[in-house]
Amino acid sequence: MSRRSGSLMLAAALLAAAGALAVGAASAAEGPSGAESVYGDGHIHPWHIQSNVWLMAGEPGESNVVVQVGPEGAVMVDTGVTSMASELLAQTNALAERQRLIDPSAKPLHIIIDTSGAADHVGGNAALREGGSWLLAGNAAFDQSFNPGAAVWANEQVQLHMLTPGANGQPSVEQAYWPTQTRTEDLYSIAYNGEPVQLIHPHAATSDGDTMVLFRNSNVLVTGNILDMSTYPIIDTRHGGTIDGELVALNRVLDLAVPGPYEQGGTLIVPGHGHLCDQGDAVAYRNSITMIRDRIQYYKNQGKTLQQVLALGLSGDYDELWGATSGAWTTRDFITATFDTLPAKGPEFSMLNTTLVPAPATVPGAKIPGFKMY
Repeated sequence: MSRRSGSLMLAAALLAAAGALAVGAASAAEGPSGAESVYGDGHIHPWHIQSNVWLMAGEPGESNVVVQVGPEGAVMVDTGVTSMASELLAQTNALAERQRLIDPSAKPLHIIIDTSGAADHVGGNAALREGGSWLLAGNAAFDQSFNPGAAVWANEQVQLHMLTPGANGQPSVEQAYWPTQTRTEDLYSIAYNGEPVQLIHPHAATSDGDTMVLFRNSNVLVTGNILDMSTYPIIDTRHGGTIDGELVALNRVLDLAVPGPYEQGGTLIVPGHGHLCDQGDAVAYRNSITMIRDRIQYYKNQGKTLQQVLALGLSGDYDELWGATSGAWTTRDFITATFDTLPAKGPEFSMLNTTLVPAPATVPGAKIPGFKMY
């Protein structure tokens, strides 16, 4: 059995099990209960992952939203697209209502964490923030004029990019979608709903503002677009993304994930798009990207131009899995971004858990931050 087919079977099994474990989830979704219908029917479906963490499946492009529910309120990781925000809020409130059957004092949506500034990950920020509450005390009868809405957390670079002036001289993203609190730490930890929750900031991965979220007790890791089961990594060079930073981040995913019996299961990884993964899926993805990266570096070291490298078809043996010839992010785009962010003369990238990044090439308009050790 191939790794790809094994991954799909794992995803199907997890979703099927979710239907049995999550009492009332299918009726709350008001949609078909089969795993094959989760994506693409135009509705949000809450699926139980592990412990008190849920996947809110059904966003366009298989963009993933995750919700942790508990007595202190709900934590949401990413908010999907704007058009699905109202239904996403309704389904999140339904999970919170079920929590209140257990604990009448349980609060509504409290914290939103953006894994990046990508439009399909922050599109619901405005509506979800307005529909939540930052209040830790009180109840629905409390004067709503004092309710500032849910808090929206993101790495500081996300907000800085949103503030970048557009053609009209105004910020490129409306204020309603901005984070309300920004973080600059490489690792930020909180205890929420009785569970340690860690925010991990890799440098210069798909962008310079990526955040991964680890729910430690639930054993669920949300990677955002650092791991993407639908495409090659979207390296946003305009916003500081680099291929070597992406590989460092993927190695960090492998460090954080723990395999289950026979290397299957264990830590469940929620990628930015597509089916749930385990450590084995992340290893296969990391290895594929590393090999393509090293091929490009080899020929760039020889002095070949981008056009010459593109003509070589260096990703051909992986294009069936993650390549595309059309759409918003193509194989050509990935090869170009990789080539542009590699040094003119550089080493290969080790398959081991490398945490050091070769000096990146200068990309016009890109901010390449330094790497810090604490």
